[in-house]
Amino acid sequence: MLSYKWLAEGSEHTFELVQVAGTDGSPFLFGREPNRRSIEIPEFYISTTPVTQALWLHVMGSNPAIRPDLRCPVENVSWKHVSESGGFLDRLNSSEILAAVNDGPQTHFRLPSETEWEYAARGGPSWRDEFTYSGSNNADKVAWYGPHWTRGRDLAARLLGRRLGWRIFGRVRFGKRPTRTHDVAAKAPNQLGIYDMSGNVWEWCQDVCTDDMNAVPADGSPYLRPGDERRLRGGCHHNWNLHCTVSWRYGIVPNAHDGCIGFRVVLAKHGDAIQTILK
Repeated sequence: MLSYKWLAEGSEHTFELVQVAGTDGSPFLFGREPNRRSIEIPEFYISTTPVTQALWLHVMGSNPAIRPDLRCPVENVSWKHVSESGGFLDRLNSSEILAAVNDGPQTHFRLPSETEWEYAARGGPSWRDEFTYSGSNNADKVAWYGPHWTRGRDLAARLLGRRLGWRIFGRVRFGKRPTRTHDVAAKAPNQLGIYDMSGNVWEWCQDVCTDDMNAVPADGSPYLRPGDERRLRGGCHHNWNLHCTVSWRYGIVPNAHDGCIGFRVVLAKHGDAIQTILK
């Protein structure tokens, strides 16, 4: 475990990263049945929680969150706020934090690729547990989410067809209650000791969105061919529990930001899952 501690508003805060062993010649199965793909993943470190408001404030000097609470995930941040020149990653990689947690020469912080994100959410080398959510088959144990997608809704949606069924049953929420972000690491962790990969906030990945499973790089690097949207994973506090599963994929334009979108970071060697356009 790598860690960095600091004080904010009179309280101690900790930024931790856990090592995720690579697949080492035994690829994991990315995606969900019946359309899965074998992926090799190099070793990397990933933050044990989404980036908190305390860490964002420590690095950037301001807090963009709609619901301010330093121990909650930072939200209301776009992919561009995180990734573009002068953004969070640039500043994090220029800060004392990198030196404090550096696992070796030539490492840097970046967003995870989508396949790295799913591998970590599934428990890394324990991915064969095939949990529905990150660390459990019970969403209540590991996720902050909104309404529960029942078997009855699922059956009705299937009978009506995917588009019409989702329009009727997926967007209408009976007994809707307000939801909010929660302190990170308040639910149970997954097999690697990683928290909140299901629910709380959506998490940005490096990748441009593609629905073509065969186009997803098989080496753990991000998909970066031209496209209008960037990948989000994990679901959030007001989504159905099905959005918080380890296989649910979503995307949105990179300048989008609201109270449900956050991110976590990985620490890896330069050249591992680098941001290059695929030929």
